[in-house]
Amino acid sequence: PVNILVLIALVMFTAANYSGSKSSLKSKVSAVAKRASGWEQTVPPNILALSSLLQFFGAFPLVNSWFLLPEPGQPLRIVFFLLFVLFSWLQLKSFKSLGTNYSTEIVIFKDHKLVENGIYSFIRHPQYLSQLLADLFAGLAILSSPVVFLTLLISLPLLVLRGKREEEMLSATFREAWSSYKKRTGFFIPFVG
Repeated sequence: PVNILVLIALVMFTAANYSGSKSSLKSKVSAVAKRASGWEQTVPPNILALSSLLQFFGAFPLVNSWFLLPEPGQPLRIVFFLLFVLFSWLQLKSFKSLGTNYSTEIVIFKDHKLVENGIYSFIRHPQYLSQLLADLFAGLAILSSPVVFLTLLISLPLLVLRGKREEEMLSATFREAWSSYKKRTGFFIPFVG
């Protein structure tokens, strides 16, 4: 039953993410002041897409028949599912809070604004943090070692590096406002880094 719930939630959140990503096509056709180049632009989104595929296929017990960690009981798996839903919702809320500043790419728009309200008043990269935690809890809920290990060993360091690249661009664009904002917030954890 938990795998079915994860599968249903995964389809719903993927559809919601897709609709949000469509609106980010603005970065393709509108005035972009600065665009990052290099692997930070392409590799992390592709790894996250691979994680989503592993979650989808891992929801089917025949495909995902091994788990390298101590297997949690059904009640704990339900808690992991609920945490997956919570962090998936927070990820959607995070990118919607960015409004017209949101893009799937690392870009600075000519009319870019520094978002400092809502969850962004505590941490600078809530979308990445919630993505990581949603993937981790989905992997634990469906008992998928590949999802858990991919999240912890590959997605986490890649999103930290991508976040640092974004911060370089935001710092160069917003200078003093960015410096003040950075002092008040945490990178992934409130008030840390």
